[in-house]
Amino acid sequence: MRRASSRFLTVCGLTCLCAGSALAQSSEPAVYIVTYPNGAQGKLSSMTINPDGTLNLVGVYDTSDTGPQAISLAPGGEYVALSHGTANNLNEKLDIFAVNSDATTTFMLTKLVPDSPLDLVWINDHLLAVAQTSVSGSNSVGIYTFDPGAPSLTEIARHDAGRFCSNLAMHPHGRYLYANDSTNNAIYTFEIFPDDTSAQVNTLFTGYYPLGMGISHDGELLYAGGGISGGGHLVLGYALNALDGSLTGLPGQPYTSDGASPKLVVTSSDDRYAFVGHGTDATLRTMRINNDGSLTSTGYQFDIGLQGTLGKVAVLDNLLFVTDNSTAIDGKSGIYSFTIENDGSLVMNGGDLFSTGSSTPNSIAVWNPRQRMVLAVTDVIMGQQAGFRITGAPPNDQFGLVYTLRGPGRVRPNGWQVTIDLAYPAQAGPIRRADGNGVSAFTLPVPIRSVPLVWFQAVRPDAKSNVVVRPLTR
Repeated sequence: MRRASSRFLTVCGLTCLCAGSALAQSSEPAVYIVTYPNGAQGKLSSMTINPDGTLNLVGVYDTSDTGPQAISLAPGGEYVALSHGTANNLNEKLDIFAVNSDATTTFMLTKLVPDSPLDLVWINDHLLAVAQTSVSGSNSVGIYTFDPGAPSLTEIARHDAGRFCSNLAMHPHGRYLYANDSTNNAIYTFEIFPDDTSAQVNTLFTGYYPLGMGISHDGELLYAGGGISGGGHLVLGYALNALDGSLTGLPGQPYTSDGASPKLVVTSSDDRYAFVGHGTDATLRTMRINNDGSLTSTGYQFDIGLQGTLGKVAVLDNLLFVTDNSTAIDGKSGIYSFTIENDGSLVMNGGDLFSTGSSTPNSIAVWNPRQRMVLAVTDVIMGQQAGFRITGAPPNDQFGLVYTLRGPGRVRPNGWQVTIDLAYPAQAGPIRRADGNGVSAFTLPVPIRSVPLVWFQAVRPDAKSNVVVRPLTR
């Protein structure tokens, strides 16, 4: 059984923590969307999310070029990066916007990157991975360091990514980056080290297109759509090895979808369901994730309409968002909001599309202010001191660091608004307090233990950080 079942646990010493104030990131749940009107100025739209799942348009902002393709929100919620893809065969523009507390954005910088950056993803708050997609030569993934003070974006590494890399996926624990190659039918794994260096560590040949990769929230599963390959109905599924980032086929994969040309997969926040978006029939379909990671169709679906009009999909807690990127036939485009029901069915919020304030909405990034802290951890070496750094904590307020040797899990202490993402978590060191900038840096001694990995997370009753997993080395 792949799921680490964690019984109710009150984490020692943490229940006394109090709630803090909002930070500079959006203080409300928010959605950010890029739109790419043909031949017209690209746009970035920001929307806040009401408690009932309906959306409010907050602002629409010009990007630096036409054709914005991809969007990614930094883990701390302070920066949005977006890339353009106009196929000029030389370079393209990449923009970074700062996020304000009311979910509006402010332009920061434009950077030229190799053509064409069809996808990008934040590795952490200061590292950004950008795909280079070329139809006529080798493809690559560039790693950039971001300095908000300058502001500047500087390339520090570049890795081969085959012949057609259009999609990147970052492991939720921050250690592994995945890049697809739909010419060689491969997925490349890159390891990101604490000192910001990186290296390719694994290659998996899938046999079919690996499109729109989605990693489960517990970091144990990776799914991808097979597109038109293999008959046009395949969904690929792999178990993810936390030790080396390698992928192993799940039982019975590839799976068959009832829709035509699966192009992306995202999982529900509790990893019970996979939502598969399709290109040819523009349907979004729900598949059940079984205990062994295999997929079974539930029969639930939503039809966007015309072929190719389903844009992108994103999940936030019990909400799912999907863009309709064309006004063809019905004369409207925008973003849908759904509530994910317990059986995997989708209930539309607001009764119709919400306008993004610009035509052709596509890629989506979502933000939950309850996960605003960002945790960074140095190498963890037995008998030495390990370094920890928290950013984005409530200024002058408290948080706790928890760890486990057991892997991912789900524990919700009594009265807390968030779930700790570790199995059988234990408190590491004393309760900490952030400084006036929401930052805390400290060291802890590493015991001598014969285990391969240790998982860490910073937590409060109203917020949590990312999970960081580190090898426990001698």
